[in-house]
Amino acid sequence: MRDFDWLVPSIALTIMSGLIAILLIPSYSGILPAIAVLPIWVLAACVLVGGYGLVSMMRAGVDSPVAHVRETIALNWRSYSIPALGIVIAGLNMTTFMWTKPLLNYLVPFWADPLLADIDYWLFFGNDPWVFLTWLNTMPMAFFYHRGWFVMMLIVLLLVLTARPSPQKSALMLTYFLMWSVIGPVIHIMLPATGPIFYADMGYGDRFADLGAVSQTREVAAYLWSLYSVQGFGAGAGISAMPSLHITTTVWMIVAVQQIAPRWNVPIAAAGFLIFLLSIALGWHYAVDGIVGGAAAWACYKLTYAFYNSWRGLGRGKSLAVG
Repeated sequence: MRDFDWLVPSIALTIMSGLIAILLIPSYSGILPAIAVLPIWVLAACVLVGGYGLVSMMRAGVDSPVAHVRETIALNWRSYSIPALGIVIAGLNMTTFMWTKPLLNYLVPFWADPLLADIDYWLFFGNDPWVFLTWLNTMPMAFFYHRGWFVMMLIVLLLVLTARPSPQKSALMLTYFLMWSVIGPVIHIMLPATGPIFYADMGYGDRFADLGAVSQTREVAAYLWSLYSVQGFGAGAGISAMPSLHITTTVWMIVAVQQIAPRWNVPIAAAGFLIFLLSIALGWHYAVDGIVGGAAAWACYKLTYAFYNSWRGLGRGKSLAVG
């Protein structure tokens, strides 16, 4: 296998997403602000890599970290080029998604909230699941749901990017780009919903009135609604809830860790389950949003892995485990 086997289609997906958004978006007001995500994304990746490298050098007793870094880069710059390029393309893909998400809100009318709320009700034996999770609706949990999830996703993405080429790596990377460029938009078009937090704003009633919201959630929701209500296209806009890409990407993380660092299976699974509960407790998603998104991520990986495995004729392939 080669890294270009996943890199080329991933670049194509990113270009496709960007072109569709630029051609269809009725207002370019959100184009430039979304581009600001790219340097933040790259900087966050550099901080994580730098922190890991610094700790590793300290544990190894390196006398001159700066000289060691220069020598390492000079000797191994080719092997670092693919992970660096992958991070940049992933950041660009995130940018195009931030163009696409509010565009979908503009083009596809919301109608599925009552249906999804009722599915949750029946899945949980005549109860709305958030009523069991109000104890999780706190500021620390809201912070973890947004910031912790982002850091986890970036760490796992870096782990996958630095793994050796194989059918598993190619499938994981292509699945990552398909989640943002295809799975999210397509499922949203099929079942457009805003989520419990906007249920009353959409005129569906006070079913979720007692859910409450901590200040961080209220502020983000107010920002998103202010843009949606005037069909705005600011940075990070878009209120679609189905599927939950928080959970879609979290399931991808769990699958990736199982392949590349299985000793971390239990911690990543526990953190992933907490994120799923928080998606409901904080009011951003119905439980079924996460169930559908997670199932889509798992199925996408299985299909892409089967494709790469058969395409290269590598049998079942070797494990990517690094420890």
